Amino acid sequence: MNARYRIRKAAGSYWLLDMQQDGKSYIEPIALNESGARIWELASQGLDKAAIAEHLAKKYGISKEMVEEDILHFLEGLEAAGVSIGDK
Repeated sequence: MNARYRIRKAAGSYWLLDMQQDGKSYIEPIALNESGARIWELASQGLDKAAIAEHLAKKYGISKEMVEEDILHFLEGLEAAGVSIGDK
């Protein structure tokens, strides 16, 4: 599990919060949709991309290939924001 970041739901949205801010500069929460929040939760539990894709494909009734592409875009977006699921 990723100890640095936590997902919180508020006002109908999911927010990824950095829990290890040192107070020098505020790091804004990252807004996530329901799928992004679920990808984060599954990856934080140690599931790899293939297992996450399989889980979400079954849940949403779409192809695994489509889900894999969405997961890749999600992870690239997090990386661009300086966030890694592996951050501790």
